[in-house]
Amino acid sequence: MRRTAQTAAAPAAALLAVPAAAQSAAPPEAFIAADKGHCIACHQLPEGVGPRTRADLGPALTGERMRALGRAKLREVIEDPTKANPDTVMPPYGRHRILEPAEIQKLVEFLLALP
Repeated sequence: MRRTAQTAAAPAAALLAVPAAAQSAAPPEAFIAADKGHCIACHQLPEGVGPRTRADLGPALTGERMRALGRAKLREVIEDPTKANPDTVMPPYGRHRILEPAEIQKLVEFLLALP
């Protein structure tokens, strides 16, 4: 297969479309660690960010949607999603002390930086 200047530039252009914070930072440990949040078990990340999964139990995590929710709402959903939806299957990571406040903050910042 012959590469042209256009096909060689495609991967670089794809990286430029991803916010710098998401490019340089892998998902926080709590996002992928089975003994922590393990968000990746239920949620998908945008293409090019973090590990790819077929998980669809929770909504796909897109930057636009995360920013629309805002920092305070994201924190609230991670700490205790039952406040917004009593029937959710998402664990109350803060209320049950599965995640420390600093870990929740890292998740919030990561989600807000997603493309």
